[in-house]
Amino acid sequence: MLAIARSLEKMPWQPRFSLLDRYILREMIRPFVFGFGIFTAIAAVIGTVFYLIRNMVEHNLGILSALQVFFLRLPTFAVLGIPMAMLFGSLLAYSQLSRRSELIACKSCGVSPLRLVRPALLAGFCALLFTFALNELVAPPMAYRAIKTLEVAIQRPQPTFQTRNIFYRRFAGGQLQQLFFAHRFDGEVMGQVTVLNFEQGQLREIITAQEAQWQGSAWLFRQGTYHHLTRDRDYDVAETFSERTFAYPRTPLDLAMETRAPEFMTSREIYQYLQVLAESGDAKRLRQWRVQLQEKLSLPFLCLSFAVVGAVLGISSPRQGQGRAFGLSVAIIFGYYVAAFIFTAFGEGGAVSPIVASWLPKVVVSAIALGMLYHANRH
Repeated sequence: MLAIARSLEKMPWQPRFSLLDRYILREMIRPFVFGFGIFTAIAAVIGTVFYLIRNMVEHNLGILSALQVFFLRLPTFAVLGIPMAMLFGSLLAYSQLSRRSELIACKSCGVSPLRLVRPALLAGFCALLFTFALNELVAPPMAYRAIKTLEVAIQRPQPTFQTRNIFYRRFAGGQLQQLFFAHRFDGEVMGQVTVLNFEQGQLREIITAQEAQWQGSAWLFRQGTYHHLTRDRDYDVAETFSERTFAYPRTPLDLAMETRAPEFMTSREIYQYLQVLAESGDAKRLRQWRVQLQEKLSLPFLCLSFAVVGAVLGISSPRQGQGRAFGLSVAIIFGYYVAAFIFTAFGEGGAVSPIVASWLPKVVVSAIALGMLYHANRH
């Protein structure tokens, strides 16, 4: 963080970094690095190490492959560790400064708590930007590569597309327009396809085919049967065909070609896939993915809120040793993640909107941080 501050000082717009700012940032570096290592290691052990050990025992996963998967997964856990480390680093740094009466000396010279917290705000903002970049550019592709490396190592490779039971529903004006079902898919051709088309809620067409393939602008059905139904649900047209083109959307193919979980995708990729899901009519899955998108976007902002919370707690509680600071950090983090888990469940269940489910816990933490800062500044 001190290196970041020094580099910013050399920029043309010359932000003002006083000796006090640089000193506090320097004090935050060691506890931040310590907290980052501890919290990232804990997340990695819980999220990957036990899983890798089980694969080593059950599927003879080699130690080198396990280490490769572990290091490929590290950026994902680093994203979780940075906000926690910001809380611990600012809390311990400000506690030590207060315990050594350095903050008291600053206050006696007229330096307000708001001014003292400014270095923590700067560090939190830098951590926010770094976390966002890591979570968008590095963690998703490396996590996906880790999964594929593990599949190859245990000789259980999984296809990058859905192979069976592709199901798609299309709605217009709140009414069902089409049902598209394929029993199997080999990456190019769908097999045993059935399409039901509706008009004003009534079934009008039934198309079945042995194969269906996307041709760039339409679907080519092979070896099939076409049925047209009247309003009385009687067949007025029934014919077989060897090949026939239908101008249906390519959404079923998009659904079949994407098997990645949200953690393996960037925000842009998730947003694009949400457009496909919106056409499928799968409301439950659509809510889940919307919540995951908002979680990915909102997580970096914890760095800023946790930095302020830690700094104000450190100023207000000067007798925090490293052990007590770590314990208090764990308690705050545990409380936050319990609340976040509950709201995520509410969001995926439809009780609250995805934006509320993902952002409300962060907004509450930010409000608490601002309230604590306001109280400390007045008293």
